Amino acid sequence: MNKYERAIASTVEKIRKTVPTDLVDRFEASGGISRDLFHSFRPEKKGLTSAVDGSNAMVFDSGNFSIAAVRAGETGFEHGIRYSRTVTPLSVFMIGPDEVNPDFPLMFQEYFGMPPGTPLSNEDPSDAASVLRDTLEYHVALEQAQSLQKDSLLLLDGALRVTHASHDAVLQETIRSAQRRELLIAAISKRTSATWGGGYPLLPSVAGLANRAGIPAPWWIKVDDSTLDRHQFDQWRHGDYYIAKLHPHARMPLKVELPEGTPDTIVGSTFARLAGMADDRRIPGYPFPLLDAHRAVVIDSSVLDRIRQDIIRGCTGEGMNEHAFNQIFGDYHDEFRRY
Repeated sequence: MNKYERAIASTVEKIRKTVPTDLVDRFEASGGISRDLFHSFRPEKKGLTSAVDGSNAMVFDSGNFSIAAVRAGETGFEHGIRYSRTVTPLSVFMIGPDEVNPDFPLMFQEYFGMPPGTPLSNEDPSDAASVLRDTLEYHVALEQAQSLQKDSLLLLDGALRVTHASHDAVLQETIRSAQRRELLIAAISKRTSATWGGGYPLLPSVAGLANRAGIPAPWWIKVDDSTLDRHQFDQWRHGDYYIAKLHPHARMPLKVELPEGTPDTIVGSTFARLAGMADDRRIPGYPFPLLDAHRAVVIDSSVLDRIRQDIIRGCTGEGMNEHAFNQIFGDYHDEFRRY
């Protein structure tokens, strides 16, 4: 066995240790979740739903500064039919070379009428771009929370927690506004790092226990904090954790967060509405309004090419020739791709 083959074998062994063949046995023996905590229910197709998502992408990277594009949007559905789709204009930001991002406070003041409590560091361009995207996303979510009619469902992509301190007050106000207007609100993660027992993945453990117990989908279960290994950004967390399988043919269940302390009656209504929108044959088990919102805002290669061409055209208009431009943004990886 050569060095590469040993590396592959070692990786496979580590994966098997993380997801052992007796994973469900261990999970059931841990006593963290019992079978009687699962709730089966009927999907409901009714009411208004607004789904919010955002997107960011790197346009150029010079080494000491980057150019990022961000946008966010919402799509509204009633009885399975889209009635609205609103996308913010593409915003383009320079990240660096300053240590602190100068656009963040201007953006924050424009959307929330106050300065951010914490500056945005440019140290990690990818993290900075994500925070700029989140700012747009929270702006759209807050607008929806303050305008949707009673009993509407507000769907957020991700979690009911923030990763930058300045967004915490905005998320809290979004949740309060939704509750004052008697809206349902849920945040859905496309994937989760949640683990139990020192590193075992939570979702396949819960799904395996449900299968063993013969619990029919759709189902939901609340996850007690004591079951989990750790929490990210716990000081900015405002949701309780749930695991739900929203369709019998879903590949995997989802992690869903609802506002802390949501009564079980509201929890049940929320999951019934989620399951009612999770029967799209493309991705069964995932609420299609969020898929639609993602498709509306995603910054794909065609959008990136347009932004790049617009920036190059603008730089040419300022007297910068191709050689000068490549001196800033040139990358040997571009040369490697030719071969």
